[in-house]
Amino acid sequence: MINPFQRNLDSLGNYFSYPIIRFITGILLIPHGYGKLEKGWNGNLDGFISFLDKEFSNPLFTGFFLAYLIAFTEFLGGICIAFGFFTRIAAFSVTIFMAFAVLYHLPHGFFWSKEGYEYPLMWGVITFAIFLRGSGEMSIDKRFR
Repeated sequence: MINPFQRNLDSLGNYFSYPIIRFITGILLIPHGYGKLEKGWNGNLDGFISFLDKEFSNPLFTGFFLAYLIAFTEFLGGICIAFGFFTRIAAFSVTIFMAFAVLYHLPHGFFWSKEGYEYPLMWGVITFAIFLRGSGEMSIDKRFR
């Protein structure tokens, strides 16, 4: 027989574990996007823009466009994921961005300390899981269902 404390802990865990993961994931994405946006507002995003121009640019998507798309994806996507608002759209957007980050870091090996793909892979897997699960019970999206 399960003791009452463990039963209560299980029900609390079932209720709070996913919202905590979703909230912390979103909150931790926000500073990455904000940092890029702040550099853009101060005119210091040129290095990132020229990197994107060199690596990923094509006639449709310039480095300037991609830099701000990535910044807004991380910043606004992080806010949306954290609060469960348009969660699947935000999580899928971050997942796509992280897939490109994994491809870029793949030649450097696995470990992030050596510029490998470990960190973007972790974020991509977490945001893909959030995309699959949706916003959950404790979210703004739940209010509109």
